[in-house]
Amino acid sequence: MSDAEVCFLPTETDGAIALLSAIRDPDSWVSSDRPDFYSETYELAMEVMRVDDHPQIGKRTNPTLAREKEAEREVRAALPALDSKTRVTAIADTELPSLQDHNFGAYQQTFARVLQDHARKVATYRANHPGYGLAMLIRDESSIYAQAEQSRNPLVKGEMIAPQPHFWFLDADFVRIIDASNADFVIWSTPYKHGWHIDASGHRTKLDLPALAIYDLAALPGWNELLAYDPSRMLSLEE
Repeated sequence: MSDAEVCFLPTETDGAIALLSAIRDPDSWVSSDRPDFYSETYELAMEVMRVDDHPQIGKRTNPTLAREKEAEREVRAALPALDSKTRVTAIADTELPSLQDHNFGAYQQTFARVLQDHARKVATYRANHPGYGLAMLIRDESSIYAQAEQSRNPLVKGEMIAPQPHFWFLDADFVRIIDASNADFVIWSTPYKHGWHIDASGHRTKLDLPALAIYDLAALPGWNELLAYDPSRMLSLEE
């Protein structure tokens, strides 16, 4: 990942820069339990988690995850010679209506639930690696969103609107959740958040957005550059 794809929040600190160096040095990390990884070289420990924006149907079922698991079973059944240790990645199309597939409310709730669950285990993480800095790495598999001028139905394919982009890394609600994680650093990886706009020449141009945001929580107090969004007006721009 290039430097241009990384942003440091609320500002670039020595600790955050050192953490990025550690991330770029995978051989320095050892897998463990509570948290998932640690590095003696950088004196860091890291817990990894996954979030997405797929709402549950019923009490437990996540249609996208269920379809991914079904697709993996189909692949393994069709290729019996495939080693059980070989990783199979399936990208599922649930064919669900937009709000049942990508939902901002579900995204916020999942983000909060997952981070709060790990925050409750921070004392254990620190006890297992005393003196180490603690980072939480969020693998965010959600789509990109935008805020419409008013509450409305989901977008129709090919429809043109003029919404306000959702800069998730500056969203006050999400940053509050991050700030309450009890970690020293939070790394927010968003590989699927890609957005486009029509520039002054009428050309479709990709938005310049980060793929990785690194938060130094010690620097968060007093940060007043956050943005407020209305969840009822958020639309998924998933193509």
